[in-house]
Amino acid sequence: MTYPDEIYIKMRSWAEQGLILLREILPSMAPVAQYEGWSKEGRETLAFVLSANARSSESALLLIAFAQLWDAEMLVRSVMEGTFKFCYLLQNRENFEQRHREYSDELFQIALFKDHKKVSELLSIVPNPNDLEWRPLRDRLLSEDEEARTSKAYNATVRRALESRWGFTGLLGELSRSGDNFFCGVGGYAHNFSIASHILHADYTGVSLALDRERRPPAKRDAMLLAHAVRLISDVLECLRLRLMVGYRFVESDTKPVAAAANKIDRLLVSFGDVYKNWMAAEYGEQG
Repeated sequence: MTYPDEIYIKMRSWAEQGLILLREILPSMAPVAQYEGWSKEGRETLAFVLSANARSSESALLLIAFAQLWDAEMLVRSVMEGTFKFCYLLQNRENFEQRHREYSDELFQIALFKDHKKVSELLSIVPNPNDLEWRPLRDRLLSEDEEARTSKAYNATVRRALESRWGFTGLLGELSRSGDNFFCGVGGYAHNFSIASHILHADYTGVSLALDRERRPPAKRDAMLLAHAVRLISDVLECLRLRLMVGYRFVESDTKPVAAAANKIDRLLVSFGDVYKNWMAAEYGEQG
């Protein structure tokens, strides 16, 4: 779909500004990453999570710059989930070791077990499973002892409980109910995550959203495009702000860099103007 040049120019400019700010703020996570209290395993796990969030955040902003908002929506979904997993891990010191063990060990073992089952199914239907071309997949198989041990340690009930607790809905519910002031209002992320899930899974809602927008009158469509782009940029930056807040609290570091980052994020989002108000006026009229 082709849009007016001014729409492309605005979205690219806003996304580029968001990307520049993201890259400017990311080094502020250093006190968390370099905290001396981490074990080797804990430091590595947090490095994995933070790197994944940063990588997907940058990719989402690059897609927004090229007006690929629906694809960006799926990456922002990943950023949200990665952010809440990071926050759940670092919510408090008392639960860190247990939660880290669940995330980096128990859920990892369950994932290997499930991958084993899927690879086994594939190899069972190919005519030449022992040929060299299937070596990369065969290397993913567990030994009989490993499969039996994992199956016994993590039966279906245990697997479902762990995966439910660490899924987005479980994490959001746990953090929302915790009474922790940092997570007041995080339930608002559920709707955006749900929309992204429709798109990711290509259900009827997901595949119809984009075409529904394109069928709108140009004024309504363009106003919605800009509001959507800013909301995605905002989600990426707000997730970064939340990770910084939770990380700095956990390691008990001076929060001045967090306040400075929050101020820069607020200023950038305000600079985009009243895109939501403009869309509401275009969609519903001045009376709403």
